[in-house]
Amino acid sequence: MNYNSSEASNGYIIHNANIYTSDDDLPKIESFVVMNGKFIDVGNKIDLMEKWKGFKSIDLKGRTILPGLIDAHGHLQYLGNSLLSVNLIGSKSVEEMRERIREYINSHPDIDPTTEWIVGWGWDQTLWTSKSFPTCKDIDCDPFLEKYSISMTRIDGHVVLVNKKILVKIEEKVVDGGEIGKDKDGELTGIFVDNAMQLIMKIMPSPSEQKLLQQLRLAIYRMHSFGLIGVHDAKEFNIRNYAMVEVLNNNYIDDIEIVEGLGDGRLTVRSVKLFMDGALGSWGAAMLEPYSDDQTKNGFLLSDPALLPPEIRKWMDKGIQVNTHCIGDKANHLVINAYESAFKDRVLSQNVDKEMSEQEIDEEVKKIAEKVRFRIEHAQILTFEDIKRVGRLNIIPSMQPTHAISDMKYAEQRLGSERIKGAYAWRSFIEAGVKAFPLSSDFPVEHVNPFLGFHAAISRKDVDGNSPHGENGWFPSQKLTRQEALKGFTIDAAYAGFGETVMGSITIGKYADFVIIDRDIMEVPEIQIVDTQVLTTVFGGKVVFGDVLKDVI
Repeated sequence: MNYNSSEASNGYIIHNANIYTSDDDLPKIESFVVMNGKFIDVGNKIDLMEKWKGFKSIDLKGRTILPGLIDAHGHLQYLGNSLLSVNLIGSKSVEEMRERIREYINSHPDIDPTTEWIVGWGWDQTLWTSKSFPTCKDIDCDPFLEKYSISMTRIDGHVVLVNKKILVKIEEKVVDGGEIGKDKDGELTGIFVDNAMQLIMKIMPSPSEQKLLQQLRLAIYRMHSFGLIGVHDAKEFNIRNYAMVEVLNNNYIDDIEIVEGLGDGRLTVRSVKLFMDGALGSWGAAMLEPYSDDQTKNGFLLSDPALLPPEIRKWMDKGIQVNTHCIGDKANHLVINAYESAFKDRVLSQNVDKEMSEQEIDEEVKKIAEKVRFRIEHAQILTFEDIKRVGRLNIIPSMQPTHAISDMKYAEQRLGSERIKGAYAWRSFIEAGVKAFPLSSDFPVEHVNPFLGFHAAISRKDVDGNSPHGENGWFPSQKLTRQEALKGFTIDAAYAGFGETVMGSITIGKYADFVIIDRDIMEVPEIQIVDTQVLTTVFGGKVVFGDVLKDVI
């Protein structure tokens, strides 16, 4: 093998390791070689040591290594913001919510109540005895709090609660695709759901550039600490970001240009995120039939379905991948229809002089769909027929296993005993023949830790091993295998972002992104997976977290 002494001094061989590659051609190995930030060889120790003489040799003493993990759907800036704001996750009552807000203010005595807002994240009324949304009175009943501008976002990011000091600034009383909360007397309650949240965002003070930078750095360090190597900036941050440009009201179509692998693979921009509905926990997911626990609600459509097909065709013509947020069965149905319509229009426009049978059209539709890789973000509740259509049309369902675990305590009551069978139906998607099944957390909606998602995917139980259906898990027929779950957080996530040739597996020629963990998650009892610790995260061949390889590479 030809290499110079400088390359040899910068390269290294990892050996005596338990390595899962996420590469079907060579799924498990004991050694690999890294040079110039990429994997240049894989296999067993004896062969590699002989072949790459002069390279630094590192004995991992049997530790387990995974490819660098990828979260296929997260919110980096929101994660950073949540780490610097009031933490309401797990709060059990409005009283506890008030107490946490007070504690935050007392620990930040430099807050100026005349110019700054107190923001928080993570309340969830399904954990409370009342099961009802809080109101501004639940905050302002405390005289200490009412002098501050307070905005608290629900755990799903689809509802915000504000207090009276902010509420008096709101003039609009009705909004399409959302709800402004009102009491029986028509007075505003401080609750803003889905599109109504934009009324609050418009008047919220903008964070400084310094604070945004601090949020990003905190979020990325947090990701590294859990073995994740995937999200933002092209130069400064050690993360591989497949950025979705958020699109509302058909904007930006003429402004977005494709960016491929900027900053040595740190930034790719070739996708947009559209929104079709809200979230299940806030009754905002758009449903074909009313909610079983509230017959007055069907959820919200955040976009006009009539405008969706032409918009999607425009993005497709620009070579932009379309990823649409869909939770409810109605939202999913409409978006699948829109995708299929766009695919068929492309086929027919390319074959205007050719008479085609329905079967020929369907075959060409599948080819186009596989090329553009359109995604449904969440794909949470579908009819079984629409699940089959997702597979048939080569649409990618981008799902979050921990959502099922968070929702299983109330989802069946909300959806009913029949409709729930098409919810969080992971195995059904696999059987429908989807090309890839990327997994994620939707952080900070769920914890950023991917091992919680891995555990949820294979067990369908909470971190204590419990579920509403007992020790075998919630609707256990929908479980994933461990190999499917690992691929979901590695090579399938890479595929969903057009990155499978450069990342997502420990394969020759790909970026040397890998994670050393303290246990073999493919073999240990499933309950032990939730306590998995990342010992070291390596990004492009260099350590970005942990001590195992510190001062060695």
